[in-house]
Parts: sequence; structure tokens; C-alpha cells
Amino acid sequence: MIQLNFEDEKIQFVTPESGVMLWSDNMQVPNRATHQVNAEEFMNYYYEPAVAAELAAYVNYICPVVGAQDEMANIDPELAENELIFPSESTLSTAKVFMALNEAEERIYEQRFQQVIGA
Repeated sequence: MIQLNFEDEKIQFVTPESGVMLWSDNMQVPNRATHQVNAEEFMNYYYEPAVAAELAAYVNYICPVVGAQDEMANIDPELAENELIFPSESTLSTAKVFMALNEAEERIYEQRFQQVIGA
């Protein structure tokens, strides 16, 4: 939505009355990683507010890092106020997360999805 809005100001995201869906990307370290400390340091780097703000300015995803919104104001004040990157407490109060699936449920949904897309 943010990219579309950059191209056409008439396109706007409106929070539905029913709420919004939240999702996340996750960083994980394999349990037998030989360079676990390096991976952890890399992850910690992205939680530095200035780094998180720079990343959020580029990807335009919700940023969970405390202090990143203030840092974003130095990069792009308009993005610092964007609800799609820094949602307000009001928006978050209506947010929902996808239900967790066990392995069997995930397999069923994946099979059904493959049928829908014709794979």
C-alpha cells in the first residue's frame, strides 16, 4: 500500500472496522549452528533503533523496535507517521494474528492451496 500510495496519492489504506491482520518474519538460528554468536550479533544489529528505522524505510513493514520511530523522523518524517510502519495503539487494539496450525493442519491447507492454484 505504501508503494502504491507513493505512485498515486488517491490510493490510501483504510483500517477496516473489523481490524487488521498482523504477521511477522522471523530470524532463527539453527540449533546446531557453528557460528551462533555471529548470528545473534547480526540479529541484535537489526534491533538497534537507527538500523531498524533504515530497514523499515526501505521495506515499509511494521517496525517493532522501540526508538525506531524517532529515528525514522530523521530519515523521513512522513514515514515516521505512517500507520503501516508504526501502527497506533488504536490500530493495534483491533489487530488479529493468523491461527497457529499444527503439522497435519498445515499439510491440509497446503494441499488445498495447491489445488486452488492448479499445481
